[in-house]
Amino acid sequence: MWERFSYYGMRALLVLYLVHQTTGENPGRGWSKADASNLYGWYTGLTYLFPLLGGVIADKLIGTHRSMVVGAIIIALGHIALAISGFGSLVHSSVGMSVFIMGLALVIIGTGHFKPTVSVMVGQLYPLDDPRRDGAFTIFYMGINLGAFICAFVCGTLGEKVGWHWGFGSAAVGMIIGLIIYTMGKPIYLKGIGSAPADKPNYAPVFIFTAIFTSAIFALLYYKGFFTWLGCCSDVIMGSRTGGILIPLVVTAIVITWSAWFIARQEPDDRGPTACILMFMVFNAVFWLAFEQAGSSLNLFASEMTNRWIDLPFKGKWEIPATWFQSINPLVIILLGPLFATLWPLLGRRKLNPSQPMKIAIALLLVGCGYIFMVVGIVKTPSGLKAGMFWLFATYTLHTIGELCISPTGLSFVTRAAPVRYVSFLMGIWFLSSFVANKLGGTMAAQIERIEQGKLELFWYQWFKLGGQADFFLLFVISSVTAGILVLVLTPFLKKLLHGRE
Repeated sequence: MWERFSYYGMRALLVLYLVHQTTGENPGRGWSKADASNLYGWYTGLTYLFPLLGGVIADKLIGTHRSMVVGAIIIALGHIALAISGFGSLVHSSVGMSVFIMGLALVIIGTGHFKPTVSVMVGQLYPLDDPRRDGAFTIFYMGINLGAFICAFVCGTLGEKVGWHWGFGSAAVGMIIGLIIYTMGKPIYLKGIGSAPADKPNYAPVFIFTAIFTSAIFALLYYKGFFTWLGCCSDVIMGSRTGGILIPLVVTAIVITWSAWFIARQEPDDRGPTACILMFMVFNAVFWLAFEQAGSSLNLFASEMTNRWIDLPFKGKWEIPATWFQSINPLVIILLGPLFATLWPLLGRRKLNPSQPMKIAIALLLVGCGYIFMVVGIVKTPSGLKAGMFWLFATYTLHTIGELCISPTGLSFVTRAAPVRYVSFLMGIWFLSSFVANKLGGTMAAQIERIEQGKLELFWYQWFKLGGQADFFLLFVISSVTAGILVLVLTPFLKKLLHGRE
């Protein structure tokens, strides 16, 4: 719960803080929307990439329990660094921004240890063929989303109304409280779950000090301008015709070759399910590419282009903080989670439970339909006025129903379908698709102003042009719905590969 409090708190505040003006009582950093969206993409993406390494460390060295404790400690340290970067002269200086980058790095590394292990521990509570597994993961998903729900009212309100870094720092308090509760309750309720390999010494402190040292190196490199130089080099290379075509082709070839090699290494009965996990990654990435606009383009839309004023009895008008919209998603999960937790086992007993490919297809269609509300809302809003709050509510609600179809069931699917010795590793691989989605999502959000201003033309402009940000959000309607239809077509083939592990 508190890890999600941390992540969603950062998701709500990061872009708004970076683009906020540098003057006034609550100064931000004054970055451009493009630069802020790119950093947001790197931050959210890397929080899903590092679980790949964290899963290996948990499997081979310290076990899932110790890995989760290590992750919680590092995340708390990261939020303390984020809070420190906003005090005194640091709020305006490059040194302060470097400390902020160190805090982000610590949170990313801590999440890498934490994220793959906690889901595996939930899976260890149930036999592989237990019909309660999908429901259990949905209940688990509700619990962690309680943290995601309350963070906007705590982190968001403190950040927007008191000081950005009070919002960043509040997550450290929650993580420390959560760690204390877990440490006290683990011997009672989770005895034997997530135990470390018996023949391995306790390497946990080593990974804590390694995280601090690595994050300090990242901060120093940022202070020296290394990442700015690297970004310029990347823009030059990818902007050229050769680099823009050759590099994606080489990366694709490497991924396909490695996937084929990894599948071939498995036992014959495990090859099909392993192949499905890797193929589902692609569609999982398409879903999260659209979904994770919530913290960047949709967050900025809430802040700048949504009429958030409401009438309060006896108090006149009051403006809802933009960060509060981030709580729609976890609220819908909490409200509908019990329904879905009951639905999957009920359908399973009647042999009507949709296969995992079908659940992925439904999720993709829902996230695409959610963006239809954004497109319609922008088109229907007269020029010069702000859109009503309904359009964001409708979009987030449909997106969340799609998330309930793909995320908790996807976690359960990986723990059920993966070869036993590669469960944590493939859980990390599953999160790898979210890294790709979040990074590309940040890159796409960075283009919204160019699309809005007509500097970047989209392929449908030869037939029609909606104007403004409507064309940007239409991208996600087309990509998500197309991917959903493709999964529907491939479902019979994918079910055969799964050998009944769906």
